[in-house]
Amino acid sequence: MPFDVEAAAMKKLGLFGVSAVLLMAAACSRKAEEPAPQPDVETPPALSDVSADSREFTVASADGTQITGQVDAPFGADGHEPVIVLSAGTGLFDRDVRLSNTGTERDAIFADLARRFTRAGIATVRYDRRGVRYRPADGQVLDKAVSGTSTVESQRDDLGAVYTLAQEEFGGQAACVALLGHSEGIQHIAGLAAAGAPAPDLVVGIGAPLQAPADVFKWQLTGRDAFSLRMMDENADGIVTTREVERGWRETPSAVFDMVEPFRHPSGRWTSEDIDNVVAVQTQHYEQARAEALAMDDEAPYPNADTPMAEYSWWKNWYTDEAPIADKLAAWDVPFLLYYGDRDSQVRYEFQQPAAAAALGGQAEVHILPGLGHSLGAHVLTGPMDDVAADALVARTAAILKERCAL
Repeated sequence: MPFDVEAAAMKKLGLFGVSAVLLMAAACSRKAEEPAPQPDVETPPALSDVSADSREFTVASADGTQITGQVDAPFGADGHEPVIVLSAGTGLFDRDVRLSNTGTERDAIFADLARRFTRAGIATVRYDRRGVRYRPADGQVLDKAVSGTSTVESQRDDLGAVYTLAQEEFGGQAACVALLGHSEGIQHIAGLAAAGAPAPDLVVGIGAPLQAPADVFKWQLTGRDAFSLRMMDENADGIVTTREVERGWRETPSAVFDMVEPFRHPSGRWTSEDIDNVVAVQTQHYEQARAEALAMDDEAPYPNADTPMAEYSWWKNWYTDEAPIADKLAAWDVPFLLYYGDRDSQVRYEFQQPAAAAALGGQAEVHILPGLGHSLGAHVLTGPMDDVAADALVARTAAILKERCAL
């Protein structure tokens, strides 16, 4: 799901700016602002010592584009193990999905999950976003001619090709397959469901948007700062003082920008009317940005020709797609295992949980994890994923697959 980026621009625009460009630099250009410092996290020895058979693959997407990736199977696997396919969120990510800055191997949140899944006896399939080269010897990570062809539909089709490969290589028609989506990754999964793809045995979501993309994005641009200010109101008296701001801002979604200055009101306090005005001003910026985006040619490179990650049609979709993601997922009669951190900066469980209940009903098992963010780590946006949370997710996934597939 879109990450609000260009942190330097955010600092200029402050609280009333349009928090809208994309955190694509997290995976390729590395130009996004570093997240708040986090303590060093050592990889548990049990993870590093896991034996797994790994191999690379290439598979053709619907338009012929070659998608590269990696299969990690438990040591001694015979091809009849359960398998989980990992779908990454917004960004120029390779198969490892490096979304942290601790300097350890656990910064690569998908590689870390793969080690945990193989330890639990589950093969893992992960892939590179189209146009992203995996650990290139020449240092040229981006194949611009390919990366700029990405659309909503192509991302669905790329996942679909990898999904089909996983089904064919692990048990054929009797394959026991799960799909996991982090953030925007769940939208690619929902796209498969809406297109009539065969249902997996389980869908797992981490920080998964279930509302319409347009609703989620508009909240990020016009609602998040007000939401955060109201969270800072410790005594619920309708007034947010500078002291309350300084005590509470780090625990709010707007901590993603790592800046407290815009939340210090000149008068020393925010009234309800002041906070409502934040929404009004940001809505004006949103409408202007929307008009500018929709005026662009669908096939123009987004965000620019120097670092193209998609066609502009993909970016426009965040303004125009009003179909709830949960409604698309409901085409599959399977369990949905959903994990949210209560410090998530990008999607809020308060809005996603009702969407899950309305569309998925008893199919959805929702876990709200205290003190964790969008990637189930201590930071509101980035990883590494909390050890306990990661192990719990893997264990619950394994238990559901065991029950569903009679393993």
